Amino acid sequence: MNKIPFFFSVDFEDYYHDKKRRLGHKDPDVLEVPLWNSYEKIQNISKNYFSGKKITFFTTGVVARKAPDLLSKIAQDGHEIGCHYNFHDSIHLSNKKDFSKNLDIAIESIYKATGTEPKGFRAPNFDIKPDDLWAYEELSKRFDYDSSYITNDSLKNILPDRKFKFEDNILYEFFIFSNPVFGNKFSLRSGGTFLCLFPTIFTINTMKKTYENGHVPLLYMHPYEFLKDYEFWIPWKDFINLSLPNKLIQWSRQIQWLKVGHDNVLNKLKKIFSIFEHQGPMKKLLETLN
Repeated sequence: MNKIPFFFSVDFEDYYHDKKRRLGHKDPDVLEVPLWNSYEKIQNISKNYFSGKKITFFTTGVVARKAPDLLSKIAQDGHEIGCHYNFHDSIHLSNKKDFSKNLDIAIESIYKATGTEPKGFRAPNFDIKPDDLWAYEELSKRFDYDSSYITNDSLKNILPDRKFKFEDNILYEFFIFSNPVFGNKFSLRSGGTFLCLFPTIFTINTMKKTYENGHVPLLYMHPYEFLKDYEFWIPWKDFINLSLPNKLIQWSRQIQWLKVGHDNVLNKLKKIFSIFEHQGPMKKLLETLN
């Protein structure tokens, strides 16, 4: 049986740093050791299950600045380094000017760490909406492709040629397909928390539905999902400025993000890899379109 093509990527952010910033810390550390540990596990997946085919790492600018040796190593190993914005912030927290500034800072940080500028972009939390044309236009000035647009529609109904066309630039869009389930009351994406929390068959069905709707199946993960220990964990004392109800909510979410389902991630991925075949870094998709 022929396997279905797909692309595996990692949103290479630091949960600890991102959460600490949201808790009011001005310039928290990036936890390099857990990031290195995570990369070693991802590199083993590339070697053992992808026949050495490379992966795309969408990294934040702050990780590139604070862990440049790690980013350099990932690039030297032949993987693609994409851009995941400067910090892991919603683009809607900034205006067009600030958005552009943060893109340029992130690109420069990645270039300093790796010697190459990123070709692709993915927004934190996939937080670019279909009508955010101003954001897509800014991206088109700097990148060849984007992978931030979430849809539950078929490719032919939204952007058949995958192109956002502006006066002087073109931006290719590789969509994140969201699969409605439970009577359209909930939608699943292929990867991340959805893979950790739900049985593997949900991810497999979502990827198959993605393919049936004309999209390229994309499976995305994060560094913390490859680690079983509390390596990115933020202690209770760091939530001191929050109200007790908010503390409990944030603590519960931290357990969800950093612990639930991680023990079985590799076994789940093996099942997926038996049906789908990774094609290489996402920039390879451009070769099929040009």
